[in-house]
Amino acid sequence: MALLYRAARLKDRADTHVFTFVVTRSATREPDRDVTSKDFCCAHQRWAVAFSRTDAALGVYLVWRGACEGMRVYVDFTFTLLSRDHFTANEGFSGKQVRFSAGCAAQGRGRLVPLAELASRFADARGEFQLELSMARVRTLYSCELRAPRLDTPPIAFAGFDWSVAVSSGGGGLTLRLVRLSGEGQSCRVRYALALGEGERRVHSGPLEALCDAEGGTPAWAPRPPARLAQQLHKGGVRLTLELVWARALVELGVAAGGRPATCYDRDKQAWALRCDTHSDTVRLHMLYRDVQHVPRNHLRYVSWRAWLVRAAPGAGEADAEPLPGAPFAHYYAQESADEGLMMETALRVDELTRPAGAFLHAGGDLRVRLEWGDTYLLFQATYHVYDDLCRMHAHQMRREIAALQAENYALERQLFSYQKSLAYAQAQAGEAAPAAGPAPREPPQSPERSLSTDTEYA
Repeated sequence: MALLYRAARLKDRADTHVFTFVVTRSATREPDRDVTSKDFCCAHQRWAVAFSRTDAALGVYLVWRGACEGMRVYVDFTFTLLSRDHFTANEGFSGKQVRFSAGCAAQGRGRLVPLAELASRFADARGEFQLELSMARVRTLYSCELRAPRLDTPPIAFAGFDWSVAVSSGGGGLTLRLVRLSGEGQSCRVRYALALGEGERRVHSGPLEALCDAEGGTPAWAPRPPARLAQQLHKGGVRLTLELVWARALVELGVAAGGRPATCYDRDKQAWALRCDTHSDTVRLHMLYRDVQHVPRNHLRYVSWRAWLVRAAPGAGEADAEPLPGAPFAHYYAQESADEGLMMETALRVDELTRPAGAFLHAGGDLRVRLEWGDTYLLFQATYHVYDDLCRMHAHQMRREIAALQAENYALERQLFSYQKSLAYAQAQAGEAAPAAGPAPREPPQSPERSLSTDTEYA
């Protein structure tokens, strides 16, 4: 069994996610048993980690669970076996922009480490070891050929919803619209990009971001030039490419200023309550997890979200909602009889609630709050706190800095050795006694995150 133990998100450009698994001895001592982790989410796709065993070695694979026809996902991933002695003794491999598709949903290495070495260097007395998975630069692309009369794509699964691209042809032009087919009555915010054609004739929309309403519609995109694309669509067809970046569920609820709580539900159908707190100079919103007693015993449920105060009547050029400071909010929840709640500060002063024409007061004197749900993980072992995330993130950052400095030092040593050899050769040509060329450069250090992607055996 492979248990998701911890998850951390590094706030870098690649949007790196690091998952740590505790792997029990069944992965090595029960060859006939299929050892696979439970599904987990990263970049709005479902994944799992699977193990294979031969007589002498253990293999590990990253498995894409959301495979569908026409879709492909590209991932930078690294598997690292964590040494019990020192991080420089870790063993692993990596792949850059590895492609996952419906016909190839598992990628990894069949011989990661010999079983004898696994037992001596990585496993503890119980035969358990820790495996770290790093995932970054995850891209989801969908492609298909559009030909008249069929102008809509088949359903596309992403972020827990089903999507489709609807194409309308009329007036000598084309319009494309991303439509959500599932999740009726629920709003979400989606970021995506559309492209028509190939090569030099490819027309790209650039990044698009839209609020998908309860009916599932988004604003239309009209590619240019319209006449040529419409002609291609009716003659020989045109290639459509859709890149899905993210889709996050939204909920808006009215919160009474008098303190009566409002109830809402997250993506996992768990109940939450939000009440207004006016016992300070500024209004605070008290977020409570009502179903905290349903968290499995000896587990942690990590939940993150963002929040906005929605304006009653936004002016020209004014945003319709003001984000709450301190976002994103995140917390770890263990099984309790009741949740004490998390307090979210706002910039709204309490005395503004008494003004009849307040910027954030809606009909009935309620505040309108918009919540956007983020990452959610169910983690094994409840003895953990959100404060530990900082230490874990710093550890990964320092490991990267050390690896970069080691590589830079090795390059400088090679350059110095080359200069010494050139000097010795010039002195020998001049008939002078050539000094020793100096020590040969040492072997490159064994970096904990060295890339072995050229040697990676992909399934």
